[in-house]
Amino acid sequence: MKLFVQTAGLGFWLSLLLITAGCISKSSTQGVENLWRAEPAPVFERGKTTEHDVLSALGPPSQVITSGSRTVFYYLLESKRSRGAILIIYNQTVERITYDRAIFFFDAQGRLADFATSNEKVPLQ
Repeated sequence: MKLFVQTAGLGFWLSLLLITAGCISKSSTQGVENLWRAEPAPVFERGKTTEHDVLSALGPPSQVITSGSRTVFYYLLESKRSRGAILIIYNQTVERITYDRAIFFFDAQGRLADFATSNEKVPLQ
């Protein structure tokens, strides 16, 4: 009888644990649309492309930085994906964050001096 009570008690706690357990999965994005990843990709030429051309192709940047007579357009898209298990006693969440970036440097005349994009990519939606 004592073994039955112990087994029933253990069974109760395991059932309660399984009933109240849950999984989570969520994703979110923040920032500008990463149009620099579009197909076909916009073409930017050093010395020819203007600030206006970049704004027309990509829209407003996440940040505009000025340093003396130079201007920098910084574009950022952050993608966050989370998965986890929620239990009564133990919780675990795994989060992956990807930053997709593009940066454009302009000279005093507003012409493109240099640009770069990140190796990390968030798929264009």
